[in-house]
Amino acid sequence: MTTLFMVRSNPKPGQETAFNDWYTDVHLPEVLGIQGFLSAQRFTLNAAQIQSDQAQSYLAIYEIDTDNVPGTLEQLSKATQLNMSDAIDPTSIDISIFSAITDKLTGIN
Repeated sequence: MTTLFMVRSNPKPGQETAFNDWYTDVHLPEVLGIQGFLSAQRFTLNAAQIQSDQAQSYLAIYEIDTDNVPGTLEQLSKATQLNMSDAIDPTSIDISIFSAITDKLTGIN
């Protein structure tokens, strides 16, 4: 089954371009260089929402090795090659790890 490492965050005011450039061009490749991280994709908050009060504007979803989640997280905590940007608002970071409990279903479309 799939395990997802999800990071919600915001840029500092006035630093959205620097934040996006760093996240996409620097941070994602660095994290994918850590053993156990299998894939990565970024998202921005859509204007259409069911709940209007959203704290973060950006989401990064990483698929991680489901056979050794603790080991993958340990590799991340030991990573010394990560270059953090001062364009990210550190107070906005919210990290969650979810493990699938069902197979993926698809619609008819």
